[in-house]
Amino acid sequence: MKNREKDKVLDRMQLSWEQEGNTLFLKGTLDRDSLLSFWQERDSVLAQIDNIDVSQLEHVDSTGLALFVRVKGDRQQQGKALTFSGIGERLKTLITLYGLQRYFADHL
Repeated sequence: MKNREKDKVLDRMQLSWEQEGNTLFLKGTLDRDSLLSFWQERDSVLAQIDNIDVSQLEHVDSTGLALFVRVKGDRQQQGKALTFSGIGERLKTLITLYGLQRYFADHL
């Protein structure tokens, strides 16, 4: 595999995030291989966030979806709201397959 192709593959495997106001923009891939750094930093990363925009995620697997459910549940226990924007068809399908529509009802 050429170096350029390897770089493209590695970029897709990475998860990055950027805060703009009260919105957190997730970019890249959210799966079991990429979510550890976000999970470890979630409390500080999400401290001032009330919306997570997932429109720039190229791929989300079931562990990524589980992360969303967990952080939303944690927020609800704290009496705070957390919304998700930019949910694409692939993620909607995964949400439906796992029967998690109630967690994302306002966002589908």
